[in-house]
Amino acid sequence: MSDKANSSGSYHIEVSGWGMDECFFVERTALLWTEGNDKRLLLRHALPDRAMVFIRLLADGTAGDSVPVPYQVENLQPMNRIGLCEMRLLPLHPRAKTPVMDEAAPQVAEVPNRADDARQDSRMAELEEVLHEA
Repeated sequence: MSDKANSSGSYHIEVSGWGMDECFFVERTALLWTEGNDKRLLLRHALPDRAMVFIRLLADGTAGDSVPVPYQVENLQPMNRIGLCEMRLLPLHPRAKTPVMDEAAPQVAEVPNRADDARQDSRMAELEEVLHEA
């Protein structure tokens, strides 16, 4: 893979997440994006299978204003002789929790108030929690 790192499908990225040692890391590397939409990279950090990482595209060697995107790692290869581990990335998408059957939809439209805002904030927190559980 290192021979392909300079190909046209290679992008400079910053990867962050939690390694096997349960310590947070940030590492800069190259993302190889193939024609089959397969995304692979090499990292110095050992990761557990199905770990979640955040990928930020680097422009001109800096993180700039790009937003980190969550991915799940799979197909982890053993560390090579120079201490790099190859892995495949799968995109993660937020998913809503399944609705509880006892919850009924309101029969009439209500005027939004602060209680509704608090409920919305609570729902957003639940969605974020589900994303982090994935």
